[in-house]
This record gives sequence, structure tokens and C-alpha cells, in this order.
Amino acid sequence: MRTLPFSSSEDAESGVERPPEEESGRWPKLVVAGIFLLILAFGLWIRLRNNGYGLPHVYNYDEATHFTSRAVNMFGGNLDPRYYQNPSGFTYIIYASLRLVYATLPFHLEFGTISQQFRVDPTPIWELARTVTALIAMAGVIGTFFVARRFWGARVALIAAALLAFSFLSVTYSRIAVTDVGTFLPVAIAIWGILRLLEHGRLRHYLIAGGAIGFAVGFKYTCGLLLLPLLIAAGVRYWRDRDVGWLRRIDLRYVIFAVIAMVVCFAITTPFFFVHPVDALYELKQQANAAGDIEKLGQSQQGGFSYYLQSFTWGFGWAAIVFAVVGAVFELRRNLVRGIVLISFPVALFLYMGTQTRYFGRWLLMLYPILSMLAGVGIVRSLQLLFGGRSRRSVRTWALSGAAAAVLAALVLIQPVAADIRTSNVLGRASTFQLARNYLKNNYPDSLRIVIEPAVPITYYRKIGKVNPRKNQFVRGFTNDLRRQSALDAEDPNSATYAATLSPDNIDKYRETGFCLVMTTSLIRGRAENAHVPGALAYYHRLERESTRVFHASPYKPGRGPVPLHYDFSYDYYPTAYYRPGGEVDIYRLNNCKQGRKRVPQRPYGVVGLDKGIGTSLPPK
Repeated sequence: MRTLPFSSSEDAESGVERPPEEESGRWPKLVVAGIFLLILAFGLWIRLRNNGYGLPHVYNYDEATHFTSRAVNMFGGNLDPRYYQNPSGFTYIIYASLRLVYATLPFHLEFGTISQQFRVDPTPIWELARTVTALIAMAGVIGTFFVARRFWGARVALIAAALLAFSFLSVTYSRIAVTDVGTFLPVAIAIWGILRLLEHGRLRHYLIAGGAIGFAVGFKYTCGLLLLPLLIAAGVRYWRDRDVGWLRRIDLRYVIFAVIAMVVCFAITTPFFFVHPVDALYELKQQANAAGDIEKLGQSQQGGFSYYLQSFTWGFGWAAIVFAVVGAVFELRRNLVRGIVLISFPVALFLYMGTQTRYFGRWLLMLYPILSMLAGVGIVRSLQLLFGGRSRRSVRTWALSGAAAAVLAALVLIQPVAADIRTSNVLGRASTFQLARNYLKNNYPDSLRIVIEPAVPITYYRKIGKVNPRKNQFVRGFTNDLRRQSALDAEDPNSATYAATLSPDNIDKYRETGFCLVMTTSLIRGRAENAHVPGALAYYHRLERESTRVFHASPYKPGRGPVPLHYDFSYDYYPTAYYRPGGEVDIYRLNNCKQGRKRVPQRPYGVVGLDKGIGTSLPPK
């Protein structure tokens, strides 16, 4: 490995900042360690508190379908997830955790194997997956602390760790077994490597930066934009070496090594991407088309740029995002090149995601380690200006500035910590979906014919806790057929949403087949109402006219709500109006309808669509 001959004078000339030795020496290591451990302990506690919410049913669609369920399927087959819309890094971590805990360590499942347990009662498996997610997030907090300490000192490091540990979206998606918070640690390490290669340009810095980017991409494809700051830093080094030909050749070689390291590390996390490249690229293209070209039904089309700007105010925090901008300004003024390197990834990702037709706050979570570090810089540097800089401070002034930093950081954390605790309390209460299920289970027989809107998982229809249940709690074959028929009849397949399947005529079909109970939820109805789908609106109006509401459950505090449908707030419960998880749930009983049980007999008939010789539960025309 070759060390490039740059002197300390060149580092000084380039404006590279070092944590002041006199300042870090005044911070007793035990005090820093103690505060940091408190941040980690409370950050982990708030994530694990009530992490069994909703179980055995998982109501978050991405959590239910994308990662843990595919990790469980690997126990009955091979390690190929056959799914590439998301990278496989998180899936393999869940798989390894399940194998370690339930196949290696002496922990036992009530129903024997992991696959059997997941089919009968998946509660312990989901609890483990959510716990692993929380631990992965806290590993990112640890990485962010050490990176910030290396470049800006202990004060910035502690503030950055606290902001990442308690920012609302960071906590929210550490309670859900999805991949987003897995980006925290590799993003932090990538920033360390990029800043170090900017300073010294050694081969190991290129390799670490490239490898970390590869692992980050192994959690979220969009982390590939981290190549931009790496290339900027490498380009600066190439420019500095413009008069030394052999050094420029080394710079180019090191960039190639960094890219190779990135590809290798991505392949470690998502190996079957390279085994099935055609399938992988097709699914990736489909995912990109869905996010960039197809509007999410009922999502407020305010525009991605304004949406993401607003998401920072509640997902990261009003004061925190202001100080992150202030920190970015300080960095740009102190060292323009390093400032550009730090903000290039956040700016590029924001511009890319802001142009998409779908937008969710968690899609920018990978920026939070960088935002946390910049916010720490903003807070500390602002106070340094207030107290007259570093050079002439007395011990007393230093102590006062430290106390002021602690107080200001605590004030900045009030908003996210309050939201973390409030939503943790919400998750500790039974969801409206569970209340509705309890009502149906207690008042109606098994194998009940009921139309339930698709806001619940498949397990909602099953009996839980029996290895070989003879009956389902509810039947749904008929409603599935209605949706399949609508998809076949649709001129535009992309319009075949649930709302598109609804029409007033459905009420007659429900009566004909004994589906006299209809369960609606604001999470589905709100989409149709926001999008003004005519057939769906007419369907809901007729349903209310020709039925009696026999059950209602509200997620809101008495006298509060309703909260308009929002693709973040309706699922993360940030608004203070929420008392319990879920949407508003209503159960209607159709008038003049004879209630049925068990599945509707299949009748093959007809010549087109579902009618073309296919067994169907639709009644004959």
C-alpha cells in the first residue's frame, strides 16, 4: 500500500479541520462515554418498547411482504429470495438472526420449526425481526458518533448521535422490520472514508469508502448516489496532483479499486442480483417506474420537493434541520471542497427523489447520519461564535459553552423525543383492526362471509394458534375474484387499484352470495375520496344507505380527529390526535340480506376473463 507524500502543511493549506486537542482533552473520557451510553440505552429502549404491537398480524405492507417473510421462506428452500425490487442485505440479516437464535442457540419455538411457527403464530419471529432492526439502527448511531468525533470533536459527536438516535423517522422505522435504517452505519463509514481520502488519498481510504457504499446499496439502491461525493473527492485529489503524472495515475487506479470494492460488497449483500441479472434489472425498472411514473392513489400531489422539505421538519425536527443547514454553511465557509463533499449526496438524493410521483418520508432516511453530523456542527459552531471562538477562552468560558451546548441540544431534541414517546404509547394499545376482529370473532361463527377492505394481512382471515385449523375465521375468495375480474376488465392495468373495483353494483353481488357484512377503513376509503374515484364514492354512499352500521372503532382521542389520509401520518401516528394505531374502522350489515358462511362454490363458465373455463366463486350471470 502506498502512502501519498502530502505534508501536514498541505493539509493545513487545504483547510482540513481537526478536533482541537485542548478542547477534547478537557472533556473527561468517562463523561463522554457515560453520556453516549445513556443515548444508546434510551435510544434502544424507545425502539423496543411495545415492539410487539399489532401482532400476530402485521399491518405495514412492506414489513409484512418484503423481508422477514422472504427470510423465513429460505428455511424451506435456498438462499435466493427471488425478489430484487429491494436489495437483499436486510433479508439476509434477518435470516441469519433467525438461524442463530432458533437453530443454533437453545431457544425453542412453540410450534417447532421456524416455518411452522411463522404459519401458525408468527409473533416471536416478528418480535425478533423488529429487535434486530432496532439494533441495526443503533449500530448506525454508534458509527455516526465515531465519525463525527474524528472530524469535529466530542461535542458534535454526542449531539449527532442523539439526533440520529431520537429523530422521529429514525425511531419509527427502527420499530418496523424494513430495510431503511440499515443504511445508517454504511453511510457513516462511507463519509469517513471519503473525507479521509480527501485528506490523504491512501488506498485503504478508497477501499473503505467504496466498500461502505456497496454495503449501503445492499440496503437501498438509491445509496448508489454516494458515488458522487467519492468522485468529487477523488477528482479534487486528481486536480491537486496535476503536476505529478505518476500520482495522477495512482489516483485513477485507486478510484477503480474503490468501484471494484463497491461492487464486491454489494454482491455480498445481494448475490443473486448477479445470478439473475435480467430478472433483477426488470424488477428494478418496474420499481423505478412505479415510483417515478405512477401516482399513488389518494396521495396528495403537492410535489416531491415540498413534501420532502416538510418531512424534514417532523421526521428530523424543525430545529434540527435548521441547524443542519447552518452546519452546512459553516462547513462550506471553512473548507469549500469538504463542504461540497458533505452536502453533495443529500442534495443529489433530494433532487432525484423530489422528481418522483410517489414520496414517503423514509425514502430519505439514509441522509439522517449526515444531517445529524451537520446539525451537531451547526449547534457547536454557533455557540463558539457566541462565546468568542476557541483561541482565547478560559476554562470557565469553555465550561459555560459546554453547558450551553448541552442545553441547546436538549431543546432541539424536545420535538422528536416527545413524538417518540407519544407514538410508543399509541403502539402499546390495541389497534382498531384488532378491535374489529375481536368483535367479529365474538359475535359471529367461524368461516364468516365478510367483505374486508385490503388494509389487513392474510393472517387476519386465519385462525391463529392451531397447527391444522379446519376452518378460517373469515372467507375472502369471492372478494378476491371481484378484484381479479376488475383487473382483467381494466383498459389500463395500472388503474386496477382496489378503488377501481368498487361500484354500486357490488352491493347486489354481496347480497346474492351471502356477504352481508362489509368492513371499511379510512385507510382505503380515504384514498378513493382523495382521488375522487366516482364509482368508489357511489359505492360507499349506497353501502351507507342500504345497511346498518353495527361497529365503529376510532384511532383518535375523544373529541379529536379525524386526521386526513396521509401516507406517512396515517401509518406512523405522528399527529397528537392519535390514541391507538389503525384507521377508522366501520362494519356494516346490509339490509335485506341472508348472511352466509363458508366459501362460495366454484362454477366454471363463460368464454372470457374469469369466465373462460376457470373455476370461480363469482355467481353465474
